[in-house]
Amino acid sequence: MARHLVLMVPICVLLGLLPAEWGIRVAVGSLALLSSTFVVAINAGDIRQARLRQHGLPVPDDPERGHPPH
Repeated sequence: MARHLVLMVPICVLLGLLPAEWGIRVAVGSLALLSSTFVVAINAGDIRQARLRQHGLPVPDDPERGHPPH
């Protein structure tokens, strides 16, 4: 999650600098940050498994998560 925030916070700040009323600028930056963080949080397990496979590391089989190993 920290990796995602490091990437998204500067982008959201830039979105907040676009010319518009302050309420719209805050809303656009907040919506971008909240929606992208939500997507990353939902897919965190799958992202972790993909990175482990990418580097040739074993992927733990966790049946309690309800996802079969890929």
